[in-house]
Amino acid sequence: MAIEILKASVISKISAGEVVERPASVVKELLENSLDAGARSVEIDILDSGLGQIKVADDGSGISASEVELVFARHATSKLNSEADLENIKTLGFRGEALASIAAVSRVELVTRFSSEDTGVRLSLVDGKLKNRVSVGVPPGTIIQVDNLFYNVPPRLKFLKSGSTERSLIKRIVSRYAMAYPDIRFSFMSDNRKGFQTYGNGNLLDVITSVYGVDAAGKMVDISDVEQNEIIVGGLVSIPELSRSNRQEITFFINGRHVYDAQLNFAVMRAYHTMLMTGRYPIAVISLVIPPSKIDVNVHPTKSEVRFVDKNIVFRAVEKAVRRTLLDYVSKSNMIKSTVVGETLSQRSSWSELDSSNKNYEYPVPEDGLINSRLSGMEMPVLRVIGQTNAAFIVAEGPDGVYMIDQHAAHERILYEEYVDAAKMDKLRSQMLLQAFTLQLSAEDSEILSNNLDKLTTLGFDIDAFGNDSFIVRAVPAIVDSSDIEQVLMSIVKFRGDDLHGVPKWSEDQIIKRVCRLVAVRAGKVLSYDEQVALLRNLEGCKSPGTCPHGRPTMINFSLGSIRSQFGR
Repeated sequence: MAIEILKASVISKISAGEVVERPASVVKELLENSLDAGARSVEIDILDSGLGQIKVADDGSGISASEVELVFARHATSKLNSEADLENIKTLGFRGEALASIAAVSRVELVTRFSSEDTGVRLSLVDGKLKNRVSVGVPPGTIIQVDNLFYNVPPRLKFLKSGSTERSLIKRIVSRYAMAYPDIRFSFMSDNRKGFQTYGNGNLLDVITSVYGVDAAGKMVDISDVEQNEIIVGGLVSIPELSRSNRQEITFFINGRHVYDAQLNFAVMRAYHTMLMTGRYPIAVISLVIPPSKIDVNVHPTKSEVRFVDKNIVFRAVEKAVRRTLLDYVSKSNMIKSTVVGETLSQRSSWSELDSSNKNYEYPVPEDGLINSRLSGMEMPVLRVIGQTNAAFIVAEGPDGVYMIDQHAAHERILYEEYVDAAKMDKLRSQMLLQAFTLQLSAEDSEILSNNLDKLTTLGFDIDAFGNDSFIVRAVPAIVDSSDIEQVLMSIVKFRGDDLHGVPKWSEDQIIKRVCRLVAVRAGKVLSYDEQVALLRNLEGCKSPGTCPHGRPTMINFSLGSIRSQFGR
């Protein structure tokens, strides 16, 4: 094949692939343009997960009528004039590629009016080519509508994820910029349904409430703006009691730009050292202000990565600021507890009343396949109950020694097998609530629950959407105590498993495991002798009595031989 210069249309589509990877990429680029234009209010509306339509409207400065067509020319920008400007970039956009790339793979309509002009302009483009231009009367600002994204590059559609995942990724982008700019009002709509909204009052905690919900916002602590080596660190981090199963809620903004950096993530985790369980991660919204001359944002077409002149200085600044914030919180919490601990202990009448469940410590465990392959087939011997120790373990005598049974893990196994068997035989029992319970969620959690309502229904829940990210709960499985309803549902909603992006789709088995883990008798619960005996008899009837549903052992055995050897016999 002879060497030829590619056609302009082919070059445009190739270049577009570097900037416009998916609908969320379009939203990101248009949002950044609105913010660079000084907008105080930004509205984002999408249809069909962004593939049908993306509309971003702002009240920024608008575009001059004499320059409006130029914005769709590749490498046309108002944010750079010379090479020297690359060393002092203060805007989110600067490459002049975004609008040209978007227009090359969609149909675009732009309506804008420059703040100092009397009339606005409407442009229509198809495949990046101008089709129509008219003058219109509109308020100052800009509205860009992108229709039929990737209609002319069908192969790109094959690599997109499900509609719910693409929609979730868009919502994540919008929420991140809402957190970066709490003084700007954001509104997000998906298929004419409100996703979330912020008020632009400058209070980051209010934005956190819109994104993560009231409960999470109440467990965030403020990083007072700490300056070290010309680096200012601010934001909010979660207290150790609030954590997630993956790192995706650790968010960084550098000079207002949302970026991902693995080493900065590690700096945050270093700050939480000894405060979080293995496999748990905090929620963090951290804003860094760094002199533009000390970073390079011209690394990747999506501008989501940066390079630092001295990364170690930035790393230390983040770790120190977060660690100091956490230690201050722990110190204040301990001071509060110390004022009442004497009174609390003096009111206890016996060891049986000491409830250790407040520790609520859950050990990370392997999945079923790792341990059950060794223990699930074990036949449990008939045991004679001796008693309970530490309000957590049952001590029993067996034919080959002494057994210690973890009452929580054992009860979890019993409930799990009963639940699974009832579900298979379609004999699940539900309990109607005397008074319907209303559950208020964050926008992200609301979408997750909505996408899994069918599975919850088959497992004994009766839950309906109630509008504005709230749900009404009318019935729950019979094993769930009415006082535990909110805790059980929130545990299910917050479960992400290995899904780091998008909306997780749970299996019925995963839901059952979460429910059983929450309702099983906890460590710290004193059991009567009859309750201990009943627990062991029920465990004996299980198919896999040796492990809980998550793989932890339900019991350990001290053989007579090992006991004798310890006594030197």
